[in-house]
This record gives sequence, structure tokens and C-alpha cells, in this order.
Amino acid sequence: MSERDTTRAHTEATLDPRRPLPAAALGAGRFAAVFEIGRQLLEQTDPSTVLRTIHDAIVGHLHPDRACVLTVQGEVFQARLAHNLPADGPPESWPLSWTVIRHVLDRGLAVLASDIRQDAQFAEAESIQRFRIRSILCVPLGTPPRGVVYLDNRSARPFDAADLEFLTAVSLYASLVLDRTEEYARASEALRRADDRLDALQAELLRHEIVGAAPALLKAYDAVRRFARGGARVLLRGETGTGKELFARAYAASSPRAGAPYVPVTIPALAPTLVESELFGHVRGAFTEAARDKKGRLEVADRGVLFLDEVGDIDPAVQTKLLRFLDSGELFRVGDTQARRVDALVVSATNRPLERDVEQGRFRADLLARLGHTVAIPPLRERSEDVPRLVEHFLARHGRAGLAKTFTPEAMEALRRHHWPFNVRELQQVVERAVCLVDSDRVGVADLPEYLQAPAAATAGRGDDATSGPPVPLKKAIEELERRHIVRALEHTKGNKRRAMELLGLSPETFYRRLEEFGLHKK
Repeated sequence: MSERDTTRAHTEATLDPRRPLPAAALGAGRFAAVFEIGRQLLEQTDPSTVLRTIHDAIVGHLHPDRACVLTVQGEVFQARLAHNLPADGPPESWPLSWTVIRHVLDRGLAVLASDIRQDAQFAEAESIQRFRIRSILCVPLGTPPRGVVYLDNRSARPFDAADLEFLTAVSLYASLVLDRTEEYARASEALRRADDRLDALQAELLRHEIVGAAPALLKAYDAVRRFARGGARVLLRGETGTGKELFARAYAASSPRAGAPYVPVTIPALAPTLVESELFGHVRGAFTEAARDKKGRLEVADRGVLFLDEVGDIDPAVQTKLLRFLDSGELFRVGDTQARRVDALVVSATNRPLERDVEQGRFRADLLARLGHTVAIPPLRERSEDVPRLVEHFLARHGRAGLAKTFTPEAMEALRRHHWPFNVRELQQVVERAVCLVDSDRVGVADLPEYLQAPAAATAGRGDDATSGPPVPLKKAIEELERRHIVRALEHTKGNKRRAMELLGLSPETFYRRLEEFGLHKK
């Protein structure tokens, strides 16, 4: 205490709440009470429970006529706890000494006034005379103060220095724990909102038949949806069978043009000699087959959404015209000199390493830059936790009435372990095969295609040592090695069959026959 405070200890004392308490300041009984209150507070995570504990401690040990805990933000007070004070009306209307409260907030020091009507510093305060306040305890809540703990008595015994020490100790605990519990409550609410948002995202995914709950999948979908709402261009990148077209449809449904035309253009499906005409249209007489004027796919997508699937396969000669369209929104039909203006949102997809194609001169760097924001669609092997959901989804789609099937845990585990070079499309085919060929209502490991059985059989009952046990027939071992080599080539090329063929040195006939034999083909 200051020298001035010492001379007036019978009427006023101040205490810095940051100052350590003297060992004997509280006395044995109060010290034990503070210890117990602190223990209770530290066990609690709910702010309202913390406030009840503070209320019980104040009323039980200090017996005030009125008490409250007030927090302040700017100039606005919020009542966090009230004892013998009106339940309705703002705290500013309560019969308290606001002079003392503001004094404590301004200085950050606790105040004890044993007989405040005799204190020159506060005696002139109107509220003290009007409400006949005799004794006041007021301590700051936190450092710097975020509020106060206020007590007063009108007729009972005056508060003393031991009461001030006790309340200061309790308020220090209260401030720390209240901060922690409020932060915990905010974090819990944020997690709840995040969970609600994830639930909403999963419901949205199912609406577009995108099945899964893996974080990478949800992140990709959320990004696509946000870009779509802003009308931004998006380049979907992912391996064959990851569902890029489903994401493109989700983009269209989430965009401001959800009810407008959605025009998908699968570039590899177009005849090489007609790609330009199919995209940009043509006028009559532009070439031998052009018997009449025809709109191209880009023009059909006017005021809607255009999806360029496998955009990396566009011929370099056509890339220049596509670049002009993306830059200016203008296009020329084949054989025409009149520019036509088209307003379309553009979403593209590729499974090619376009950066490498740019380096090798097969794709324009400026076109790649204009395809928009990249969103990576995760392969199935990176979200194996979604395999059971997908199996259930495909069973519901391909199942027949009265013939519901389930996969045994061993079969499901074999599916989870597989690397799925053709991703979701390959899994769908495995489930459809089981629905059509398996008579039992339970699909076991033996009912799976051979290439899925082999890894399961290799580990079942033999631990991790694949070389233990009797060797399999040489023909089967060679077939398994060949299958794995083809899968490795497909993984290396991100599912690009043409490049995989080149790496393996196989003819198209042999390559596709092997895919059929090993169950690696797609529909």
C-alpha cells in the first residue's frame, strides 16, 4: 500500500491484483477456502458454471448485500453475475456506486472502502448517499481490467482488509478460468459449426453423387463450390475415374447459372478433324460436309456453363483459338469472318501433367494460365476410408429388389488395401460384378476378381512374409507380376493409357486385352 493508503486503512485500502499475496494474509481458513475454490474453478469448462462457483464463494464467505460481476466492452457493461440486483434492465440502472467501478477500471487497482461515506475521495458520489452504501469492495477482473467484481453492504458489517485479500485472490482465479472457459466455449462452437458445415458439404456431395467424407475430398468440393459462386474458372486435375465430371456438374449447380445450359465437351471423343468445328461451329460451305450453318459447343453454352473434359488433349492448332475465346469471349465459326460474342463460365478437367506438356511444347503456357484455379481431386487410394461408403452407395444403385448384399469384413479390407488405378470407376465395376455374379447375400474375398484376391490371400494367415508357404503356380505368379507392372505404368502416367502403352511397349490390341483379362478396363 502507498503511505497515504496506510494512514487511512480503516476507511480505504487499495491492492494491486498482480502483487503476490503474503503467506499469512488470508489466515488458515480463508487460505483453504481459496485453494478449494481454485481447484473447483480449474476443473470447469463451462463459463456459466464458473460464474456460479464465483457467486457461491462471494456470498458464502463475504455475505454482501449486493454483488455482481461486470465485464465491459468499450463503454457498454454486461452483467455476468448478479446477487440481490434487478433481473431486468441494463446494469447502468442498478443501485451501485459507478464512481468506484470506473475508478477501479481506470486504475486497475482493487478498492476497499470500510466506511465510504467518510472517504473524501468518494463521499461526494451521489449514488453512495442516495443508496445509503456503507462499505464497498471492488476488484478488477484481469490485467488490464476487462471488468470488475463489485460488492457493497448497506447495514451489515463493513468489509476489511482480509476480505479484500480474499476477493482479490478469487477474482484472479476467476479471470484466468473465465478466459479459458470462454475460449473453450468459442472453440467448441466453432467445431460445432465446422461439423455442421461438414454435414452440409456431405449432403451437397451426395446430391451430386460424389460419395465420401475424406478431408481432401471435402476440401476439393468446397473449393469448387466457392469458385463457382464467384464465377471463377476452374481446372479440375485428377486421375482417370476420380469423378472430375461429377465435380464439374457440381460447379454448374453451385454457380449463378445453375438453371442455364450445361454443355460438356469430351475432347478425346471428338474426331480429330472435327474438333475445331465441334467447338467453334461452322458456316455453310466451310468444308465438304458443312451443308448448313451450325453452332459450336462454345456457342451453345452461351449464358451457361461449359465443361472442357480432358482439355489437355486439344490439338495445338486449336489451342490458339481457344485462348482467344478465353481472353475476349469472342469466337469465329469455321469459314466465317464475323466474330460472335459468347458469355460462358468455363470449367475444365485433365489427367495429364500439363506443366510437362508445356515444357515439351505440346500445350501453350498462356492457355494453361487462363484455364483458372487448380483444384486437385484426390485419388481413391488416398482416401481409403471412403471405400465402405462407396461400396454401400454402389450396392444401393446396382442392387436388385429383395437381394440386398453386403461385403464381409475380409472382403472390405481387401478393397481398402487395393491401390485402385482407375479409382472410383474401378470400384463401381467390382461392386456391380459382385451384384450380378454372387448368389449369396454376403460377398467374400473368394467372390472378388482374382487380382483383388491375391493380395488378401498372400497376407491371410501368413503374416507379412509373402514368401512363406507353398509357391503358387508359375503361370499365376507371372500373371500377377504382369498385372502389377501394368498398374505401375498406369499410376506413373496418372491413368493415361496412351502413355502407359508407350512405356510398356505394347500394341493397343495387346494392352487393352490385358486390361480386360486383369479387370483393369473401364466402361
